[in-house]
Amino acid sequence: MKAQFINGTRGRLYLSLYVPENHSGDWIICFPPFSEEMNKSRKMMSNFSRRLSDSGFAVAIPDLYGTGDSEGDFSDSRWELWVSDLHKVLEWIGERGYKKLHFWGIRLGCILALEVASRYQHYPNSFLFWQPVINGNLLMTQFLRLRMAATMMSGKKETVNELRDKLFDEGELEVAGYTVSRDLVGSIDSLNMLESELPRQSVVHWYEITSNIDKPLPLPTRKIIERWESSGIDLRVEPIVGEQFWQSQEITEIPELIDSSLVSLKDSLSYGEFTLNYSDEHEQDSSDFEQPIQISCKNESLSAIYHASGSESKKGVLLVVGGPQYRVGSHRQFVQLSRALAASGIPVFRFDYRGMGDSTGSYIGFEDIAEDIKCAVDYFQNVCPSVSEIIIWGLCDAATAASFYAHTDRRVTGLILLNPWIRNEQTEAKAYIKHYYVKRVFNINFWIKLFSGKFKALSSLKSLLSLLSKSRENKYDESSHFDQMSLAKQMETGLSLFKGKVLLFMSGSDLTAAEFDDAVSESKSFSELLLDERFTIERVTGADHTFSRREWKRIVESMSNDWISAI
Repeated sequence: MKAQFINGTRGRLYLSLYVPENHSGDWIICFPPFSEEMNKSRKMMSNFSRRLSDSGFAVAIPDLYGTGDSEGDFSDSRWELWVSDLHKVLEWIGERGYKKLHFWGIRLGCILALEVASRYQHYPNSFLFWQPVINGNLLMTQFLRLRMAATMMSGKKETVNELRDKLFDEGELEVAGYTVSRDLVGSIDSLNMLESELPRQSVVHWYEITSNIDKPLPLPTRKIIERWESSGIDLRVEPIVGEQFWQSQEITEIPELIDSSLVSLKDSLSYGEFTLNYSDEHEQDSSDFEQPIQISCKNESLSAIYHASGSESKKGVLLVVGGPQYRVGSHRQFVQLSRALAASGIPVFRFDYRGMGDSTGSYIGFEDIAEDIKCAVDYFQNVCPSVSEIIIWGLCDAATAASFYAHTDRRVTGLILLNPWIRNEQTEAKAYIKHYYVKRVFNINFWIKLFSGKFKALSSLKSLLSLLSKSRENKYDESSHFDQMSLAKQMETGLSLFKGKVLLFMSGSDLTAAEFDDAVSESKSFSELLLDERFTIERVTGADHTFSRREWKRIVESMSNDWISAI
């Protein structure tokens, strides 16, 4: 895999490229899914792209303007801009030569692929659709419900209609960490695949992800299939059993989807001699402030981005990513943080460790990424020789991994840790009882639901009893308690061996943070350790696990910057 920036309509676009040595002349352009679905889908996207490249296809995965590693803010994204930028990608491919084009869409990207195909003279030889979004209005309604769920957790209540009114009046709205514009939502609202027109004899490979192979396709999907088939479209629909990888909480892969999609596309693969006009001459100049980099680690290739600061800083931030995110982070928080720090004179290096995001290899879990971190530190200093002091920044399990690693590398002089992960069944159950059920008793909405008959008392009681049982398991003294809570004990040990300074950010409304606080409070040694002057603890009232609101992200950015400058 290679990566580079190309010029888009309003700013640079990040392009992931999978170009084989023996190229068939066929290019596949990926049309990515919307917002956080792209984050969750990244591993499936990179795995499939490598399989395609091994088979002779060249693959281009563009990050749309305001998304991924591309320039711009999501609030400035527009549907028309995305369409125009994809035309730029097609022009870039056209300059390098091709025999055939294939459009690969994922979720909303399927409608985007149809839109681009209908408006420009780059009609593809075939379409590949993964779980297409049929109705844009329905997708936006589901998206806005993420805002509803978040506000309900804070005791407030908003309806979708109220949110749409607010968006219309104010011009933009913050949802799950993304600031969306009225124009973008309005454009997506108007999209409906039923209204899409395809030329006769178009070839479409359509894959539906289902939990049951015998389950009938949704009615809107069946209507589109009937309409397209009646108009002479060569439509091949196949259900695949698997999880909804675009919204799962953990990294989810569906090998059968990749295998079947590859077979479908290989049916139309070009053969014969082909010379691709592609070389390394177009790679970024070393003066570029953001540089895509490939790191070698244990015979695998790690994808990384270096953010130059424009100054000879001796301090640099290595951003370690936790699962199931990749180097961009939920709602692009790692991109935004890195750019903010670099603008303040602090160079940043962020990367995907083995098995994550665009990196190769099998997923190894955060407990075993010491070698990945070491390789990243080595490459960071290679590309930015002035950096002699490394501050590792990590969220959730990446924070835990950083605490394990820091004392083993003298170059690491500081840690910034957000909501460290120390979970096991017992700590999760205790935290859930203490920080969820107890709070519900004092919440007026709980009593309204109870007296209105909407509260499911029996199922809630069963859940509570199960959690109580788990929380009371294995009662033992503190030393054995921490043997069971191995992550907490390992973290305490790692932090006690590390002699540098540590900044801890704790969210005020996050179960992971609550579990960490509970574990520390139950350990005299851990509590005393965090009282040492080397440790600074900042609590962000009301913040969720990923600090998704703009105000919370700005607090983390500002305090991180000030703390790094002061140490």
